Amino acid sequence: MKLYEALKDIPDSEWLDISEVKRDKPLHIGRIPKELLKGEILEREVVKHLSAVDSSERGYNIYRFYVETRKNEIYKFD
Repeated sequence: MKLYEALKDIPDSEWLDISEVKRDKPLHIGRIPKELLKGEILEREVVKHLSAVDSSERGYNIYRFYVETRKNEIYKFD
C-alpha cells in the first residue's frame, strides 16, 4: 500500500511520524502535520504502520509509518 493510500482516512490536523526502513535500523525522516506532507514520499510503499500515539491532551494524535527506502535512480548518459 502506498503512503497516500494509508493516509486517506486520517484527518489533516493529525501528525505523522515517518521513518525509512534501512538494513541496520530505521532512518527517521521527520514529524509533520498531514496537511503539509507533499512530494515523492507519498508514493513510497508502507512497510509498517504502528497504532496512533494518543496525545489527546494536546489535541492531536501521532501516526507512525515506516516506508520503503528511496530508490536510487540510475541515469544513463550517451
